[in-house]
Amino acid sequence: MRRVLAVFLLACVPAAAQRIPAPTDLPGDPFLIKKTWQAGGGGDSLNSVVLDPARSQLFLAYRHAILVDDMDSGAVVGKISGTYGSYGIALDETGEFGYVSDGRSNQIDVFDRRTLQIVGVIPTAPNPTGVVFEPASGLVFALCIKPPVEQRNAIPENRANQLNRSGHPLEELVAATLPSLDRPRAGKAVTHPESGWYLTVIDANTWKALADIQLPGKVGFAQSGGNGQVYLSMQGRNGLVNKYEIARLQADALGEILRSKDADTHAKVGPTPKEEQLRNGPMLNPGPGWQRYPVQALDWSGGRSSDDNSENQIAFFPLARECGEPRTFAVDVRYVRLFVACSYIMTLAVLNADNGDPVASVPTGPGTNAVAYDFDRRLIYAANGGGNGSLTIIRQDVTDSYAVVQNLPTYHWARAIAVSRITGLAYLVTDYSDSDPNHRRSVPGDASFYVQVIGH
Repeated sequence: MRRVLAVFLLACVPAAAQRIPAPTDLPGDPFLIKKTWQAGGGGDSLNSVVLDPARSQLFLAYRHAILVDDMDSGAVVGKISGTYGSYGIALDETGEFGYVSDGRSNQIDVFDRRTLQIVGVIPTAPNPTGVVFEPASGLVFALCIKPPVEQRNAIPENRANQLNRSGHPLEELVAATLPSLDRPRAGKAVTHPESGWYLTVIDANTWKALADIQLPGKVGFAQSGGNGQVYLSMQGRNGLVNKYEIARLQADALGEILRSKDADTHAKVGPTPKEEQLRNGPMLNPGPGWQRYPVQALDWSGGRSSDDNSENQIAFFPLARECGEPRTFAVDVRYVRLFVACSYIMTLAVLNADNGDPVASVPTGPGTNAVAYDFDRRLIYAANGGGNGSLTIIRQDVTDSYAVVQNLPTYHWARAIAVSRITGLAYLVTDYSDSDPNHRRSVPGDASFYVQVIGH
């Protein structure tokens, strides 16, 4: 099964006064930066990075486009245009398609990984950010934020011109294509009375949204374990603002339930959204055989009306108080472990992925912001965005012990990291726009991001 590692970029906390721990003196070749190249973006902000080792490509999601770099040369080999508010990217296990959050258009854009063209769109709850593909269940999960106030969600004119190949007026196109999701017509504003955090669950086989699930707290990051489970970092469940947890979602069981309910409610009529869009292109005016049904609405918010989680499809693991706000994490399916970045106290918390019990705590560096795990070599990488920038490399032993191999200096603001299971090389994206490590820039610089390739 082809695995794809995705890392979402979150704000890091400056910690100049904190001291980077000294590396452990262990035998073996030290890790080093083998090459560096400048990433593009044209002054846009970088949101997420995904590595595709099979094609030797690195996807870098900026706000208005996605650039594709060759992992060997660093050269830009392609671009995915026409997506707005890009935050998350997920790649399927077949090597065919990728999924990108299109926050401004309230949808997931599906692109062909061979041509890098958008070939389909999937409506979601408002403001999708992170995207996760779960291979065992064949589901795509979009993290969405329903705003508490009236928000203008007009589809940009150039976006509509690009996608509307049917020749129909834009308002007619939007109204006919997306009737069931309360999506606004161009230039209109819509009010969402119930604000909160939602998961839109999508069937990757049909490109059909199955459900919008209201969650009991704020979600910061999501990651698939590849074994039918998805993990979420969550804040504020039961109204406790300073309460941080990891939630484990049983994606395979949830998929069976949602598909069964959908089949009971709607008989299959005509082609699926995937078949229709691959045949005619994305967002075409639907023909007689095309139907979009209202998605199921599940309330897992924990309020009085919450009664849809009777199958216990989600469990919560509290994090230690000293961990503070978790940034990102990685999943070790083989040894059933979670590696959680605790930015405030410069540590990596190791948890049992089945019950959330603490296993170990490993020192990292200031502003630990992203984590990647090399499954085959049992190495954990923690990108530290505070101080002068550093990368903590941790060795996992079969006895469930952990030791820091090296703290490698990097460029300022180490942002995200992904590791190739094929080569063992780690790709660290950093922001080198400001020479002062204690001052985070407020305005994006032009091509200020760099990719550093780390190996030994």
